[in-house]
Amino acid sequence: MILPAQLVRRGKYSVADPLFVEERRPVLVARKLRRGAEAGDIVLVNVREKGRSLRGEVTRVLGPPDDPRNVYEALFASINTYRGFSPKIEEAAATSARREPGEREDLRSLATVTIDGADAKDFDDAISVEQLESEAGGYRLWVHIADVTHYVRPGSPLDREAARRGNSVYLPGTVAPMLPARLSEDVCSLRPGEEKATVTVEMEVARSGEVKKSRAYRSLIISDARLTYEGVDEFLRGEGEVQQPGLVRAAYELSRRLKTRAAVRGKLELGGREPEYEVDKRGIPVAARVRRSTPARELIEELMVLANEAVAGMLRGNPGGVYRVHERPDEEDMEKLGERLAAVGVDVRPTPENLGTISQKAKSDAVNYLILRSLPRASYSPANLGHYGLALENYTHFTSPIRRYSDVLVHRALLPGGEEPENVTAVAGHVSEREWQSTVCERTADQYTLMWLMRDRVGENLEGTVVSTAAFGLFVELETGATGLVHVSKLPGWWELEPNGVVLSNDAIGSSYRVGDRVLVELIDVLPLMQRAELRVVKRL
Repeated sequence: MILPAQLVRRGKYSVADPLFVEERRPVLVARKLRRGAEAGDIVLVNVREKGRSLRGEVTRVLGPPDDPRNVYEALFASINTYRGFSPKIEEAAATSARREPGEREDLRSLATVTIDGADAKDFDDAISVEQLESEAGGYRLWVHIADVTHYVRPGSPLDREAARRGNSVYLPGTVAPMLPARLSEDVCSLRPGEEKATVTVEMEVARSGEVKKSRAYRSLIISDARLTYEGVDEFLRGEGEVQQPGLVRAAYELSRRLKTRAAVRGKLELGGREPEYEVDKRGIPVAARVRRSTPARELIEELMVLANEAVAGMLRGNPGGVYRVHERPDEEDMEKLGERLAAVGVDVRPTPENLGTISQKAKSDAVNYLILRSLPRASYSPANLGHYGLALENYTHFTSPIRRYSDVLVHRALLPGGEEPENVTAVAGHVSEREWQSTVCERTADQYTLMWLMRDRVGENLEGTVVSTAAFGLFVELETGATGLVHVSKLPGWWELEPNGVVLSNDAIGSSYRVGDRVLVELIDVLPLMQRAELRVVKRL
């Protein structure tokens, strides 16, 4: 097996310490098998068992750990994915890219735009929206999705590689794509002014947000404009202009109605802090900020959820498709959450129906974190089990086949001529597991990057919030977004974790720290590669 590791010297020997993987045993590397790697370098090592120990040889030298690009390559390798593809797969992508679109409904004259982040490279969804002139009003909405299945045939080498990867993985300034760039950034990407093969879901939507009619079909479109979230937000604030302003206004109005409808049906809104990075021309992060939801992002999210829900309804009875499912938390989860909420001062009995209300009243990222910890993980399944978080009976993932293999399966099940996998349950389980591995990889990259950006701030005082407690200390989320540890050895006296798991207390001095407490801490040390920041409490806030 190939493992990412850091090469270190231990006496006369070179040892590779695995990074970002469950395997923690050191790997002995003979001098002649180091391939020029120096002590401290990050490397990829081909590892084999020998007796009770591990032996290996360096297959690739990534470089020193103070360059984030080397760390990102190691993270990709930790989940067996890479930025590049083999020549065989690249050749297959080039061949499939030459396929003619075939017979399709012609929507090239329909006003159409894409709305994505300013740094996006692949555009797999576009929208068209018109307000209806009828007495009842309402909207006609077209959601156009890149027709990846036209170019990726079932069982082909390209398909097998996409299935193996499961999804694209996004790290700061870089990506390990599910499909080669010839498809993901070129032929399947809905770039403006170019004819593109798409799958369109056309919906007639009442003013209330209810879908009256819907159908899906293969289509041919031309995007009129590549809009950005930032540009659309400025337009909606009255501070700028966009192409196709009428379309954008209608889409925004519809999204507001859909958001209201989602709140009424009980969609769980927990907010969340996502880091967003500024990278230089070399791909090295130079700054980070917190990205929160904006009207433009919500616009696209609401329209995509509506399309996903409509397609899930069409899938019923079709073999080969998978649903995006999120099961309700059980009674035991709610009891445990209730104990933790009470310990942090939120005295209410949680149920699956009132979690959103608890979140809104608390207005606390820490409380939202506790609620999230109590929920089961969303996954893919051939059984339609509903989506608790979205409060929907029917839901699937249809809108991103460039970056999610689950969506490829849905396209094949939805349209005539699709081929069902031999074991849909096994494929659904695989893509669910790959998604989780990718999520862990991306979170690890976030922690590493946020700490790497703090490497020159040792000795500074920073504000933060206690987000978790353990017998050995407090985890504090800093204003930078990184999470560091206040070890119990940095606290006075003897501290114990209370049974609720969210309070660390010292009975001798009558003091405690609980999830949600605001503190000012000193950054004592930071080890980005280990995602470790050592903190000391200066005072409570």
